[in-house]
Amino acid sequence: MAARGLDGLLLCMGLLLAMPALAATPTDRGECAASADKPDVNFAACSCIIDDANVSVAERVKAFKSRGRGSFNSKDYDRAIADYGEAIKLSPKDAWAFAHRCEAYERKEDHDAAIADCTEAIKIDPKYGWAYNNRGVAYYGLHEYDAALADHAEAIRVNSRDAWAYARRGMAWTEKGEFDQAIADITQAVTIDPKYAFGFGQRGQALFRKRLITKKGGWEPAIADYSEAIKLDPNLLWLYSSRGVAYSNNRQYDLAVPDCSEVIKREPNNSGGYNCRGVAYEGLKDYSRAIADYDQSISINPKNGVAYWNRGNAYMALRKIDDAIADYDQAIAINPKDFNSFNSRAKAYVAKGDSNRAITDFTQAIRFDPSYVEAYNNRGISYEVLGRRAEAIADFRKAQSIDSANRVSKQQLRVLGF
Repeated sequence: MAARGLDGLLLCMGLLLAMPALAATPTDRGECAASADKPDVNFAACSCIIDDANVSVAERVKAFKSRGRGSFNSKDYDRAIADYGEAIKLSPKDAWAFAHRCEAYERKEDHDAAIADCTEAIKIDPKYGWAYNNRGVAYYGLHEYDAALADHAEAIRVNSRDAWAYARRGMAWTEKGEFDQAIADITQAVTIDPKYAFGFGQRGQALFRKRLITKKGGWEPAIADYSEAIKLDPNLLWLYSSRGVAYSNNRQYDLAVPDCSEVIKREPNNSGGYNCRGVAYEGLKDYSRAIADYDQSISINPKNGVAYWNRGNAYMALRKIDDAIADYDQAIAINPKDFNSFNSRAKAYVAKGDSNRAITDFTQAIRFDPSYVEAYNNRGISYEVLGRRAEAIADFRKAQSIDSANRVSKQQLRVLGF
């Protein structure tokens, strides 16, 4: 009897498995279309459409794309990539699917795969501005800033009101050290969209870097932009980190520590928050706590080149020069165009008495940022140490041509008889 009962159960299960999937309903179609906003609720509706053998290829493609978008918004990038891939198999000329898979690959920092997909989207639709922007973001991730500039410029050509394209092009200008162009582009972005929190934050970054590198102006304009961005979107945590570092550079360490700690409080695994607080502690000359925070930042994100640079600076303050050089090496390995780290490593070599290696690094810093006044001055001083007077004079004059108010180059030229 037991055996017959088991056979009956197996027969029942077989019949159930053989039953066709339920046909997709109009409700399924509506819920699937909304799955990008409510993925947890409406994924089943998309799956129902996908599994219905009677729906058209076009409907199935649309369902894969909707489910993929929902996965993307849930930060399940692998599932999004898989669904976009299925859509592409069914519709190989779907530019939207390629561009969105490009975006998902970029979130995984698979820059090469992202570029390949966005390039395919652009081949299908040469006027697809969003694909140009996404490819530009991927080039930016590879530190190929000229390629990023070209893609965002093309997106702007397609749509002159594309605030995102202006903001992203501004970011690429910032990385190239062209701060005035960066500020102009991002100002255009926030003019187009006065509530663009990301845009205000990125203009803050450009203003911050301009002050850091050129020594012109104050930190207040960057702080003001970060504050405006926070007011518009208090959930963008990187803004607190950025404002915290700006406060530190403005020697307002008492304001910096709370900003940075707010990031850590909300996201205990936020690398930027620890890096930010490390800078504040470094300003307070509490180097052990600063280094501990940099350690934590790097352990969370080993690709955080800025944290290596900052930790190197803390080691320099403690006269741990070899440790500092090792950190600058790491920062440069992460971003081979990191002119700040080249300049800092060069200063470390100066401290070791190795002027020749210092000059090599100062030259690299200048190569990647031709307007880097401090690097010209530092290289000029190293040339003086080696008795290379003509080259020293040329560097100090170059620094003066960039910033006639710069005191270091002016003083050095006076010492040299000019």
